[in-house]
Amino acid sequence: EVIKQGVDHFKEASGLATGLEKSSIFFGNTNRRTRDLILRLTQFRQATLPVKYLGLPLITSGLTKQDCEPLIEKIMARANSWVSKSLSYACRLQLIESTLASMQVFWASTFLLPAAVIKECERTLRRFLCGGSGNSYKRSLVNWSKVCLPRQEGGLGIKSLKSWNQALLLKQNWILLNDHSLWVQWCKVNLIKKHSFWTLSSYDSLSWSWKQILLLRNAALNYLRYVCGKGDKFSLWYGPWFHGSSIYAAYGNRVIYDSGMEKSVLVHEVIVNDQCCWPSTSPELIDIQSRVKDIPITSSSDHIFWETVGSPFSIKYGVAPFLNSQAHLLPLDCNSGCSKNLG
Repeated sequence: EVIKQGVDHFKEASGLATGLEKSSIFFGNTNRRTRDLILRLTQFRQATLPVKYLGLPLITSGLTKQDCEPLIEKIMARANSWVSKSLSYACRLQLIESTLASMQVFWASTFLLPAAVIKECERTLRRFLCGGSGNSYKRSLVNWSKVCLPRQEGGLGIKSLKSWNQALLLKQNWILLNDHSLWVQWCKVNLIKKHSFWTLSSYDSLSWSWKQILLLRNAALNYLRYVCGKGDKFSLWYGPWFHGSSIYAAYGNRVIYDSGMEKSVLVHEVIVNDQCCWPSTSPELIDIQSRVKDIPITSSSDHIFWETVGSPFSIKYGVAPFLNSQAHLLPLDCNSGCSKNLG
């Protein structure tokens, strides 16, 4: 009965019905008696990891080069299929930009690809651009990093796969802060819990994929634009609505104690008659009061935008070169932040 309720709950939450011909069960640390009972009740077949889901490896550990062999082989096969044709340098460049460099997008949107995989993929692109094929080698006259520069900087505008991979993964940060999908709700309940997304530690015993998301928060801060409305969604202390940073990052934990307010409060706790009214119990709080005067308070809900106010998430080539730039970053080693909302 419990199993049936679980399956029915999954159908109700996701809109997906389980089918005997398509469904499998994966067991972990389950004794034989319990495993046999579940298999008999559900009539599903037992499967073992690793498997593929939507063409990607479903794994529990870090992605390896061996896991990515299908991607490497696919790019190489496509490049080799064009070698026998008489292609000019300009034609090869066009094929790389339109096809070869885009074949890794699906993988790169889900995983942080290992350095060896990116190196192998770019080696294939470099050989194809220079007229080589397969394992044949033709010396490149220009360093590949210069080839990947924008045209206005003297390059050919080919996307750097490493930077493009990081830019694509930033979408996962955007979705966690803006979306309400089943995956986002699961992450909030099981991973974020009562903490703030911005203060979760990335050094705990976390899954490999979740840790990659947390490690990209600093890069995401360069492009996120927090626009405070009536303060109904942003964490007062931990959301980066305070001139691109957070109160906690700028003033530390002491200011929270001095305010006499809880760590879980939202921005609307300090809004009175459409104005911010902070307690004046410490010099830091008085300073905050003076600095928030130029942050407009409106009757609309709080919103998060990408790069410019009013814009949703968008991946542009111009994003990639700046992913490794140094910016004013939030401290990400605190586990005490509390917020169940956007901030």
